[in-house]
Amino acid sequence: MKRTARIFLAVVLAVALALPAAAAAPTDQRLTQVTQAVKERLNIGDSYTTFYGELTEEGMRTCWTLHWEKEGETLRVVAGEDGTIYRYDRSREDDTGRGDSQSAFPALSRAEALPYAQAFVDQVLSAPASARLTAEGESDRVGQERYSFQTQLLYYGLTSPVGLWLEVDARDGAVLSYQRDDLYQTYLNQPADPAPYAGAEAQAAALLKGTLELKLEYVLDENDPDKAVLRYVPVQGDDYYVDAATGALVNLSQLYRELEEDKGTNGTPGAGQESGSASDSLTDAEQEGIAQMAGVWSKEDLDRQAHTFGALKLEGWTLSSCDYRLDRESGDVTATLRYTRDQEGSTSRTVTLDGKTGALVGAGGYAWTEEDYQPAVSQQDAQKTAEDFAAGLWGEQWNTCALYDSTLAEGGNRVYTFTFAQQVNGYFFPDNAITVGVDSADGAILRLYRSFDHAPAFDDPAGVISMEAALDAWFNTYTVQLGYVAVPRQLDRYADQYQDLIARGYSYWMALELGCALERERSLLGIDAKTGQPVEPLPGVPDRPTYSDLEGSWGKTQAEALAAYGVGWLGGKLEGDKALTQLDLMALMVSADGYLADLSQEGAADQVYDRAVSMGLLKRSQRQDDQPVTRAELVKVLLDWGGYGNAAVIPGIFQCSFTDQSDIPAGYYGYAAIAQGLNVVQGDGEGRFWPNRTATRLEAVVMLYQLMAR
Repeated sequence: MKRTARIFLAVVLAVALALPAAAAAPTDQRLTQVTQAVKERLNIGDSYTTFYGELTEEGMRTCWTLHWEKEGETLRVVAGEDGTIYRYDRSREDDTGRGDSQSAFPALSRAEALPYAQAFVDQVLSAPASARLTAEGESDRVGQERYSFQTQLLYYGLTSPVGLWLEVDARDGAVLSYQRDDLYQTYLNQPADPAPYAGAEAQAAALLKGTLELKLEYVLDENDPDKAVLRYVPVQGDDYYVDAATGALVNLSQLYRELEEDKGTNGTPGAGQESGSASDSLTDAEQEGIAQMAGVWSKEDLDRQAHTFGALKLEGWTLSSCDYRLDRESGDVTATLRYTRDQEGSTSRTVTLDGKTGALVGAGGYAWTEEDYQPAVSQQDAQKTAEDFAAGLWGEQWNTCALYDSTLAEGGNRVYTFTFAQQVNGYFFPDNAITVGVDSADGAILRLYRSFDHAPAFDDPAGVISMEAALDAWFNTYTVQLGYVAVPRQLDRYADQYQDLIARGYSYWMALELGCALERERSLLGIDAKTGQPVEPLPGVPDRPTYSDLEGSWGKTQAEALAAYGVGWLGGKLEGDKALTQLDLMALMVSADGYLADLSQEGAADQVYDRAVSMGLLKRSQRQDDQPVTRAELVKVLLDWGGYGNAAVIPGIFQCSFTDQSDIPAGYYGYAAIAQGLNVVQGDGEGRFWPNRTATRLEAVVMLYQLMAR
């Protein structure tokens, strides 16, 4: 029967291939062609017992969804008319809810799963498309079930904006999911052969360098927040590329704006009442907390105070709510008043006051309008309003500031925004700044924000390198790379192939254009104004432990194996002979659950115990950070986590051969026996378990490894 079906399929395919190009093939013949192409590409055999196909034809996208099914497995493939595979989903009966222990190493590491993923990608892609996967990315985890890999599709070996993603089963390397971004984001054209444009990078370099812009200003030193240093920082602007065919510099951001625009034409209040005497039923701590709210104004008094700031123009606005917030460190109370009104254009705004003095702290709100709105207040008048208001509120700080940045009231936004930043030695220090937003309809102060929390020592400006030298250094951090760029192209409204898109409201569609752009692998903060060297961000918290004190250690292999999965302790040293504390153990166990804590950070221990309690490792009342942990207690925690706790507490069914088994406390005997059976604990040279001796940090690591490697 299968042979007959194959013969029929081959005949239909031959007939379909023989049809004239201009003829519209019947749907079943088209499905035959696609099915045959996909089967050959994926080496799909004849074991599936059910099959059906579905067709989607929409705009620039025509694709087939092919479904295969058999007992215990389903396979779905989305492919183009030419057999290009855009999506692959394989589901096996045991892929979900399989109950694997989350306390075991996966059968394959991420590095071991990589060849399976790469082989699949090589199988489904055809020249000129290709992709290179790496094992970099997410860290391996204990109990890992799948690994995901992401990269960009290459055409002729060059990068493109088309993303590619797949998932691999950590048990056997089987590919479970695969998808290309161009399943949904189609392009007007096929990528051009780059051979005629060899050397385009050299010609594009000068044009691309000209798009870079830096500004010299003071920034807080990442290594010393009490010091401000001078740095050339990048000015965020438009995106550019150089067209490889024409050699012209193209402003991508401006191109988008133009196409979107084209599409669019289709008396001082008194303090609150004095607090009454504290109730005898309240504790000292509660009374102390209540006292922090003493003298806070009522919302009515605060509302009257807000109206005294005439520039806010609160007439016609109704107070709808008032939220009080306490700063526990300073004892300050801020009150945020929310106002509403039934009027088109701006429906809510906030005013924040000091809850005890009524001083204006800040304001917020939005005002929107039509695209063709014309401001009633000029930018010059709005800036004068902003300057006068800020100077009246915070004169001493205001006198150190100058205009740093501003935005216009345009594009549906009705608010002029002005940022005035502190200037020192003629250079801005934008960490200290005042921002004022003025409504262009009536000149009201709609937004107000002040951040003047820093008083660093400012670096002497002597010895600053030139802007030209800084730009050279900044440009040298990039490479000029030839590749494919997603570029919006206006649709020809008279072309038949675009009528469906135009009917759905599209005025442009994406094309893949060959061009040169600036690329950089790592993020940088700017150029040091004294040394001319690039400044890198401070490294984040490591995602894996590293140890410098394992040389010659009997547990080196196990400790490093766990560290590769992010299990262990941060700090750079294992300190294996050190006594194991409860906090040490909890931090180790929660790292196996995916949370690697930096215990040197304030509050980290609290987070460790929160996680440990949620994992059922202990009750919150049992917390004793520095309590030494015995070997018997260590084994119990490990086996409870590994799922053996219910069995371990059954009396009279276990037998272990430790020579000091009589020293094992009754409640731990079952745990000791199971640990011996699982090879988690082997005993010393004389077969002793030493249940009541304090465990060491290295013993904890090795026992955990043995449990996970069972």
